[in-house]
Amino acid sequence: MSDQRMIGHYRIVELLGSGAMGKVYAAADTFIDGREVAIKSLRAELTQDPEFVGRFKAEAQSLARLNHPNITMLHSLLREGGEFFMVMELVRGRALDDVLRERGGPLGVKESLAIVAQAADGVAYAHQMGVIHRDIKPSNLMIGNDGRVKIMDFGIARVQGGVRMTRAGTAIGTPLYMAPEQRRGSEGDERSDLYSLAVVLYEILSGAPPFAGLDEVELLQAQIGKNPPPLAPRVAGVTPELEAAIMKALAKRPEQRYPSIRAFSDAIGATALRVDATAIVESPAHLLDRTTQTASAGSAGSASAAFSSLPSAALAVAKSRSTSLVRRFKSLHPALQGVSVAILAFAAVAPLLFGGGDSDGGTKKREIDRIERDRRATTELDGDRRQTTKTLDYGQIAEIKPARGEIDRPALSANDTPAAKPKCNDGFSIADCQPSTVPGQKTAAVEKAALGSSPTIADLRRAVKDKEFDRASSIGEPLAEAGDREAQYIIGMISLKGQGRPQHLPTAFKWIRKAAEKEFPEAQALLGNMFQNGDADGGENVTEAVRWYMKAAEQNNPRGQFWLGRAYEKGVPNVLKRDAKKAGDLYRLAKAQDFPGAAEALEALRKSGKY
Repeated sequence: MSDQRMIGHYRIVELLGSGAMGKVYAAADTFIDGREVAIKSLRAELTQDPEFVGRFKAEAQSLARLNHPNITMLHSLLREGGEFFMVMELVRGRALDDVLRERGGPLGVKESLAIVAQAADGVAYAHQMGVIHRDIKPSNLMIGNDGRVKIMDFGIARVQGGVRMTRAGTAIGTPLYMAPEQRRGSEGDERSDLYSLAVVLYEILSGAPPFAGLDEVELLQAQIGKNPPPLAPRVAGVTPELEAAIMKALAKRPEQRYPSIRAFSDAIGATALRVDATAIVESPAHLLDRTTQTASAGSAGSASAAFSSLPSAALAVAKSRSTSLVRRFKSLHPALQGVSVAILAFAAVAPLLFGGGDSDGGTKKREIDRIERDRRATTELDGDRRQTTKTLDYGQIAEIKPARGEIDRPALSANDTPAAKPKCNDGFSIADCQPSTVPGQKTAAVEKAALGSSPTIADLRRAVKDKEFDRASSIGEPLAEAGDREAQYIIGMISLKGQGRPQHLPTAFKWIRKAAEKEFPEAQALLGNMFQNGDADGGENVTEAVRWYMKAAEQNNPRGQFWLGRAYEKGVPNVLKRDAKKAGDLYRLAKAQDFPGAAEALEALRKSGKY
């Protein structure tokens, strides 16, 4: 191609790279004083294939929804003759995989977290806008010459609610970085991108992906059935807490990971580096300096110092493993915690009860093997149980009390839930929890038998559906006390609405706040309503209301999106400036989930000419 070729009003300057789909050029915008842009082309032979053209357009449509400093910006989509071109922001720098390859080793902890902090910001924003990237990997993270990280290549991204671009059961993405559910053919969701970002962090800290160096079959088996090699203490500066957070994000089941990219960023300490992240990364050249790793390890502060004070590497490993085990134990249902404790207690006293001395090594081994089988069965049961505890249609819990103010003091309505009722992953309908007819799936009777006579969340849901609120309270309160966030939310709602007992706002606030603090999105949004209405401890607090709306909106909760949109539309003195663009975007997201009032609010904003 000649350097003088024109594409629209853009003059081609140089070829930046080429791949299977097409080429990328640097070009000058002749309309805007020679502004540099990147132009991505689709190979001529692929323009005759509807699938490739569809993917190219889908990438443009995904990027058109996004405007964030950590995502490459789309300027326009052009067609000249039979060729397609995307005109994009030109990022001068190096891809992260090139940096790692040329460096020949891992990065320091502080630089790694600064990179992930920026990537997490961009991915979290994309999720808020309804876009799932599905191919987060080092080659799609560009390190700019100014230290800013840019997320590239939304070629296989999926817009939530959009038309599926792949056949059901077809895996799509890069195998080394794909979540287990993607390898099984699922389209993936926010938690799949979270898994991929955790793989990237693991790689830049250790120098290799968690399951690198395997053939395709072994790689798939490892991703589905094996745990990654530990990071602490072999990687300088990685604390047991940081390792435990990474391992949680790499959990095999999506529901066992963090609920959002933001929660993961908070847990690893990356969010705290957001303000200084570009200064820490500085440039690709800074990352290629081999002294960077030593310097950052020393600057890890108390975390690194804590490791140096440990008497041995074995103690550090023990601390890391124990942190992970404690986290897994706390995630169990109280009944399963009791079973686990009983198993461990039996293992401790069995030799005393049955006289199993060292002379009877075969008997001891068989007993240990049996206990291990029981433990695994318990863990599998817990995984199955947690799949049944998804979002309940809380419109069943009668009517929420009205607000006392105007539209900026939001009324809580029983209609504030999406119209479509969700389904449990194990085949139960949330509304009535009738047994699934799918062969091999567990029924409510099987689950209850496995857990004994202790009431479960399924029992609580049925009591709510039957409007037996006294029974619901007696079932739900022990579960809420034990830390079940869904039970906490339901008990809070019952107290808020005065069902089966007089309304009691302090009790409602207590339980709804507990559920919100456990990242239950509907509780976060409702807690924002309570702060805005003055129903919270301490009365009205608009700052706290906005904070909880933001948390709920980050998890794609329509109530949080709607009321955060209201806050942006009207502005909150000393908290939020008016921003009609953000308000409209949030209304659109809420409207996509059929949240009442969102369509009307969006239409009114458009008619005003502000959006």
